[in-house]
Amino acid sequence: MVQRAFKKLYLTMGFNKVYISILTILVLSGGFLGEVTAQNHNIVLIIADDLGVDALNGFGVNANQAITPHLDSMRLSGLKFMNAWASPVCTPTRAGMMSGKYGSKTGVKTAPGNLDTDHISLGKAIKAFDPSYKTAVVGKWHISQPTNELHPKEHEWDHYTGVLAAQWNAYDDWEKTENDVTTTCTEYATSYFTDDALNWVNSSSDPWFLWLAHIAPHSPFHAPPAHMYSGGQVNNNAGKYRAMIESMDYEIGRFIDSLTPIQKANTTFIFLGDNGTPGQVLQAFPSGRGKETLYQGGVHVPMFISGKGVTRIGEADSSLINVIDVYASVLEMLGEDLEGGVYNSYSFNHLLTGTSADTRKYNFTELDANGGTFTVEGYTIRDDQYKLIVYSDNTEEFFDVKTDTFELINILDNSLTVDEQNIYNELKLEASERINSWSCNDGIKNGDETSIDCGGTNCSACAVGSEELSNISGVEIYPNPASNQIMIKAENSNITSIKVTTIHGLTLNAKAVENQNLIKVDLQNYANQVLFVEVKTALSTQVIKVVKK
Repeated sequence: MVQRAFKKLYLTMGFNKVYISILTILVLSGGFLGEVTAQNHNIVLIIADDLGVDALNGFGVNANQAITPHLDSMRLSGLKFMNAWASPVCTPTRAGMMSGKYGSKTGVKTAPGNLDTDHISLGKAIKAFDPSYKTAVVGKWHISQPTNELHPKEHEWDHYTGVLAAQWNAYDDWEKTENDVTTTCTEYATSYFTDDALNWVNSSSDPWFLWLAHIAPHSPFHAPPAHMYSGGQVNNNAGKYRAMIESMDYEIGRFIDSLTPIQKANTTFIFLGDNGTPGQVLQAFPSGRGKETLYQGGVHVPMFISGKGVTRIGEADSSLINVIDVYASVLEMLGEDLEGGVYNSYSFNHLLTGTSADTRKYNFTELDANGGTFTVEGYTIRDDQYKLIVYSDNTEEFFDVKTDTFELINILDNSLTVDEQNIYNELKLEASERINSWSCNDGIKNGDETSIDCGGTNCSACAVGSEELSNISGVEIYPNPASNQIMIKAENSNITSIKVTTIHGLTLNAKAVENQNLIKVDLQNYANQVLFVEVKTALSTQVIKVVKK
């Protein structure tokens, strides 16, 4: 009765419960075991605090990186995402993963901030799908403002132990909140979180979801206990920062090694950083372009996934990923059948087993100043090549991040080419849609859309398919989807004009046509996207949605 009630509630939001097929099971140590059912699928999400791509092996940044054998093993035995973005600061990232929504939808665009309980937390969404799931958050919370000991429980997590805010005296002197009681803890935090996570896992029957949020390697920078790092120099902040990463790696290894072979076989492991590296220990990226900025050093974070359900072993994927995509992806791992994703969270679950599938066309993140520690405010959006940063004072920067990795050349300092101007316009329009409404070009059925990216209040009607339309108006477009060109055919009268626009109304091609009932339209200079083709004849005007791929 309770499960049916939860299911009914979530079906109204676009969730459809299905059974998932048996997946290939990879054990991080010990080879392959037999098949296990979807009902036993455990997931652990491990979050590092203040860890950008410059601080970890494997992401193409030449830097003096920490020695991390356990994280290296996890990365090499799974799938690595080379273009993962987070918010430039902690709280919006965590609120985004917890809710599946951008800060524009939750009001959490800076640190600190409060994720209101009106938003359905990931823990609550998991329970709605299957009430038998056990859920826990261990470690840093930092999405309640003012600090509220009951906040994790109000977001319907079964268990919580950790630090509610982002300040602590030392790693062995911190305020521990366990369920709704706060006391002072003098045990080393990274080790304590590991012990608590293991105790919870071992006391919980399958299936379970664990959100394990370390505070390492966030300041205060220090030398960890000697057995937890490689023994390098720790007489400066950079050395201490590396040692703290190594101590976190040590504890992640201890957590994984403490699981039984069956638990490992049944578990998917997700690792990511919550924002870029702090400025005082930033490497490779230009000075002043790390955490708390909208540059790559502030938003580009390490992310990889291994274990159950991951068959792309040792591969690197260049798809645009946002860490808030964890929300939809976890639900699909457990069996939800989402239409692209949910809210602003685009599911990457299909990428764990194959590459021939849709991915994000744009990545987007935003930041508000907090009136104290940092003052940067604005948003950034990118496609597979270009990145636009728009600040609250209307200053802008535009980069080709495919060739200019460290964002040294602002293209806006010179005249834009026609293609650059079109992409600039498109990025700015898309960002506006995401900030003020729901995007009609994000691959997710959200807002009041009747299908993915069409219908509802904001998007164009879902009338596609040349076969259906030819019966109505005598106009046919083929092929659809199309690569380099389309043919437009009118059966009952000559075509008088055609117009090709983007989903936001940007006109790409418009021309009058005389005495023709069959014309060819070249698409090869347009980016892969959804286009609208308006065809006028003497008898009718028809707008047809065409997918350029």
